[in-house]
Amino acid sequence: MTAQYDAIHQFLQTFAPEIAGRSAAVAPIDLQSSIQSFTNGELDEAQVNELSRELLANESGLEMLAALIKGE
Repeated sequence: MTAQYDAIHQFLQTFAPEIAGRSAAVAPIDLQSSIQSFTNGELDEAQVNELSRELLANESGLEMLAALIKGE
């Protein structure tokens, strides 16, 4: 689990400066599904790239990812 957390943390740190001030709207269902698939390791590289762009545009999606990482 620690290796997975480290990989996700590194992924998020790559985009950290761009995240500040983004929308706080509720994450759409398809984004929620993509986040869950990401945390389960089910996305290919292209899907991860798309998810990263979506997370940059939706702060609540990023919060959802963080909660899943923490096990909440």
